[in-house]
Amino acid sequence: MNNKNLNKQVTKVINNKTVHFELAGNIHKKLRVMLFLKELSMQRFFRLMSEKLVEGDPYIVKLVDERVNEIKNKKLDNLREIEEKDLYDVIEQNSPFKKN
Repeated sequence: MNNKNLNKQVTKVINNKTVHFELAGNIHKKLRVMLFLKELSMQRFFRLMSEKLVEGDPYIVKLVDERVNEIKNKKLDNLREIEEKDLYDVIEQNSPFKKN
């Protein structure tokens, strides 16, 4: 291997980062098939989505914002289901003013 190729590989390793995450098995299978039919690898798909979000693509940004709001609303809904007494008990137990 010559110096030029070695330098390219070193630069690639330094500049590129990898991401690992889990997908539900059925989603993984369906996504893989859909992307295969479009002749697009999963890596290229996720790279494309990442680039579009970073570039501020309005559709992708809106999609992410909607999902973030759904997650927040679900958390708020879960909090709304907590009984007041239980909430006050937890606050009291974790109070910084609680005497030991």
